[in-house]
Amino acid sequence: MEIPFLVLLALSIPVCAIAGLVLGLSARSRLTLLQGRIAALESELQLLRPQAEPPASTADRQVPAPTPEAPAEQAPAPDASLEPEAETTRPAGSVPTIPVTPQQPAPPDRGLEETLGSRWAVWVGGVALALGGIFLVRYSIEQNLLSPATRIALGGLFALALIGAGEWLRRRESGIALPGVPSANVPSILTAAGTCGAFAAAYAAYALYGLIGPAAAFVILGLIAVLTMVASTLHGPILAALGLLGAMGSPLLVSSDEPQPWALVIYLAFVVLPAYGVARLRLWRWLALAAATGVLIWTLLIFILDAQDALPAMAHLVIQTGLAALFLAALPYRHIADAESAIDRAASVVLLALTIAAVAVSGTVAAGDGRAIFVAAIAFLLLATGIRFAPAAPAAAWAALIIVGALLVWPIRADLGGAPENLLYQSGDVFAVRPHALEIYLGLALLAPAAIAAAALLRLVRSPDLRLSTAAWYAGAATIGPLLTLVAAYWRVASLERSLSFALIAGGLALAFIAATRWLSRQDGADSTPIRLGLGAAASAALAALALGLTFALDKGMLTVAFALTALGTAWVSERTALTALRYAVGAIGLIVLGRLIANPTIVDGDPGPILFNWLLWGYGVPAVAFLAASRLLERSGRDRIVQLTESLGIVFATFLVFFEIRHALRAGDPLALTTDLLEVGLVATESLVFAILLTRLDIRRGDPVYRWGSLIFKIASLALCAGGLLLIENPLRTDDWILGGLILNALILAYLLPSILAAGLALVERGTRPRFYSLSSAILSLLLFSAYVGLEIRRVFLLPKIGLWRGFTQGEHWSYSVALLVTGILLLGLGLARNNRFARLASAAYLVLAVLKVFIVDLANLEGVMRALSFIGLGLVLIGIGLVYQRLLAHRPSNAAIPS
Repeated sequence: MEIPFLVLLALSIPVCAIAGLVLGLSARSRLTLLQGRIAALESELQLLRPQAEPPASTADRQVPAPTPEAPAEQAPAPDASLEPEAETTRPAGSVPTIPVTPQQPAPPDRGLEETLGSRWAVWVGGVALALGGIFLVRYSIEQNLLSPATRIALGGLFALALIGAGEWLRRRESGIALPGVPSANVPSILTAAGTCGAFAAAYAAYALYGLIGPAAAFVILGLIAVLTMVASTLHGPILAALGLLGAMGSPLLVSSDEPQPWALVIYLAFVVLPAYGVARLRLWRWLALAAATGVLIWTLLIFILDAQDALPAMAHLVIQTGLAALFLAALPYRHIADAESAIDRAASVVLLALTIAAVAVSGTVAAGDGRAIFVAAIAFLLLATGIRFAPAAPAAAWAALIIVGALLVWPIRADLGGAPENLLYQSGDVFAVRPHALEIYLGLALLAPAAIAAAALLRLVRSPDLRLSTAAWYAGAATIGPLLTLVAAYWRVASLERSLSFALIAGGLALAFIAATRWLSRQDGADSTPIRLGLGAAASAALAALALGLTFALDKGMLTVAFALTALGTAWVSERTALTALRYAVGAIGLIVLGRLIANPTIVDGDPGPILFNWLLWGYGVPAVAFLAASRLLERSGRDRIVQLTESLGIVFATFLVFFEIRHALRAGDPLALTTDLLEVGLVATESLVFAILLTRLDIRRGDPVYRWGSLIFKIASLALCAGGLLLIENPLRTDDWILGGLILNALILAYLLPSILAAGLALVERGTRPRFYSLSSAILSLLLFSAYVGLEIRRVFLLPKIGLWRGFTQGEHWSYSVALLVTGILLLGLGLARNNRFARLASAAYLVLAVLKVFIVDLANLEGVMRALSFIGLGLVLIGIGLVYQRLLAHRPSNAAIPS
């Protein structure tokens, strides 16, 4: 009798403490309430005293002022039923008094003491109860007071007692409501503590004492978790979270020498089903999403348990996909009309995650012959969900996605016995006998996308009230899905080599899309948004299929060309059908082409071919023309961001075409070579200046951000290439490199003279249309390049063919530099006078000053004899001539200061 007495005594101490704290707080609250009522009665007595005094004279009679306890503006209006009686009993000439009801004092704010006692005490009490049970069991173990079976039984009874107490208090909650305890739910805390105790008792019976086996522990823990989630419908979300956490974590607590993945699959289905049910019953969407997340995590663990058999993981994904579709899409939206349906992003993300997991599982060799059935089952569940329920429309696209993903990761070589030659069919293999595994692969690639496309198009036809965003998902599943499936199969089977079989399949797909276009155009309500969207998508897909067919039938990098032509065709269809969604498709295809070119800039692996007429011309030239033409088509219905993007892509492709053609010609057929030289830098600078001039002129005419920013980017690039590349890094005075070409016609013309002329042209274009520093910087760049060309050409004439600075100077070379400075100054002066250009005249003065310094400092020290004399004579004649010109032409003008710049 001593042991039960000690147990009861130990339990009574925390219970009595909590009960005393609760009763004390209750008494304190009631005392505060009584004090408030007494204060209200005192206020009423003070207000009634003036009315009890004898009436004064009319002149002295005043309306009593309201007391601070009851402000006049807060007093309620008198009862209308009392007004007639007040009129009959009021003496004549008296001033009516307004009865004022005292305002009840506001309850005092809850202080720290009450918060500690009313809220935190309940939470801490629940934790204390759970810990108390654990400590009691631990004490009994240490003292060896009870047998293992008795300890587990007492632990279970204690858990049941807590759960029972929680349920009893829940049913009597209205009668024992504690003031100030709105959020600390005592019944829920007691039930949660009892649940923890039940989990601990069941796990101890298995792990500590071996009283039950793994299977029994597995079942008991799962049953406790399920009952906890069911009880949460009465006790609140905290208990639901605890039950779900226990359900997902229970399998980790049970270990076995022979893992049973099938038991885990059944267990997860058993515990997730009530979680979905509780979430649906209480509208706790977070619980459903948490349950889906848990089973996704368990998918990997199920697969790891038996890596040689993927069937349990596949069955698990099929079951969980079906449950997620049922509880996240089917039940919530079964009565929602299409016109009111918006995309459920959370449900769509969950189904997408399950789709990705299914793709990963299908890629393992262990899937074996069940792979095709598994992929088809998941695709069917997703398609049925997406087609039937509009808020889950992305599921139809996920159905196409799992087909594409499965085809990409399908281990065909392993299924065919590791013989890669079985996969490489050449152009004449239309009727070739194929292995059984490849037949299944191609059968799934042909049938599944066709079924998905048909279902999606039929949904568009039968639902004229669909929103645009929802209809776009169906249109994408019907068109993009088959196209991506075709590309995936072509990649895995033909290894991106030429294949007549896949070209014929692409042609058949194009015919199917053309037939779908004709069918959609003959439907009733063809002017509705869903059908128009489907019509445009099917027409674009037909063009894409034709382009893919050309790609499969032709060699090298025609895939890029096919996509570019597809974008052009889509722009044409968009302009004819006025479908906004297709405009975005053009931009998306453009980004795909850009990514393709970034991944493989040479279009083909290795040498693109001969100079100019090579794969670079096709791979960059066709996309450039296609996207520029597409931008003009789209611009007919308005110049928006898509038009700007499309036109920018055309400009980018044209830029890269010229750039890679230059490198291909100069780098012996290797556009990606890591070397460069003076001629290449000069030609690239020339390219930048040409594009800057063209875009600047377009911006002046049309005023568009594409041209404005494009011209600025090319201008900055040209400045960097000329100043950094030509004048510094690749300058032959520094590098002493061999200058290609003859004495006059050489690389210096392309590297310096041509960019100088283009920079001058850019300055003229920018003059008056851009800020002054734009044209000024271009003009200065032009003069620097021209001066460099003249100086380097002079040195090239005197020193053949290398002109390094350390090779010294001859007297003739010194004298030639002086003449060049004078001639350049005279030319600039003539230009400035003829065009009334102040900058040219100032630049002329700068060159003449340099000539003077050169003659008086350099020539005087380095020239001798007739050369020195000619240098000074020439300088004198030029200066005198310039003086006469200024005297005769400028002195007679009204105002030199008024000369425009």
